[in-house]
Amino acid sequence: MFIESRELLIKHKIPVSRISKYWKGLEGGIVYKTACKKCGETYYPPRAECLCGGEVEWVEVDGEGIIEAFTTVHAIPKGFEWNKPYTIAIASFGDVKIMGWAEDVEVGDRVRIKTGKDETGVWKVYFEVI
Repeated sequence: MFIESRELLIKHKIPVSRISKYWKGLEGGIVYKTACKKCGETYYPPRAECLCGGEVEWVEVDGEGIIEAFTTVHAIPKGFEWNKPYTIAIASFGDVKIMGWAEDVEVGDRVRIKTGKDETGVWKVYFEVI
């Protein structure tokens, strides 16, 4: 036995005031992580404070990364209809793993990190194969 469900669309606001440097960085072509001055733990996405209670510093993620995993989405979720199909990848950049949008990637590919606006004007992280 089944009951029919309704389509559900969820919109939420993401609080960004404490990590506004991250979003401003994307606009300037810079991707930041944070690192704790007390225990040395690094965070991506960046955190405004460390879990140990220590103060964090903002550190630019640069250099080359390595693609560790990716998936190409063919069943486009509501709200992403403008982008068919698209690929999301995880790349390792030293001590952090970063998720970004990519094209024509394979596991093991060397990539550079880039930023840019999508078709809706949202700033995102992209990977460019090198």
